[in-house]
Amino acid sequence: MKQLIETTFPCQTGNCIETRNETIFWIDEYSTKEPIPVEIRGKSFILLETDDDRLFTVNNPSQKEITFIAIDAGIFTDNAPKCDFALFDNQRFCFVECKDSVKKQRSKERKSAFIQLKTTIIRFKENLDFGSYKIEAQVSMKAQMVFPRKSCSREDMVKEFEDELAVTLFENNEIEF
Repeated sequence: MKQLIETTFPCQTGNCIETRNETIFWIDEYSTKEPIPVEIRGKSFILLETDDDRLFTVNNPSQKEITFIAIDAGIFTDNAPKCDFALFDNQRFCFVECKDSVKKQRSKERKSAFIQLKTTIIRFKENLDFGSYKIEAQVSMKAQMVFPRKSCSREDMVKEFEDELAVTLFENNEIEF
């Protein structure tokens, strides 16, 4: 799948796809440790160490190979809505959109994330055959404390993903492979 993605969606800004097998790593899109060139600002990247507990965490206790794809400002640099990155192994393919969460803007940010995920998944499905992969989507709200509440609109969006895209939708700041 990795080679097919590299051929179908060539990276526009340098290295966009990498494979990792650490037991834990984190993903961010805004580095504070070094200056980032303007042309790749907003491009997601992997961290092997961090003290920021709000970052998206990848737990990989069996140390299997997990492939990371920088999507926004990586393989896609156009102005169309798109999610931040994707992760996959030999069975699961997960699209992820991270949002900085401000208390009164969470609903708006969540809706934006759903649109970005849906648009990206459709774009990928138009160009790739996922075969037997289980496809997932995940919204990650970067906040100190997020208490997801059940709501009809959120349940409708989850159902829409399942019905229209055959994709399971989650809201969480971590994933385990």
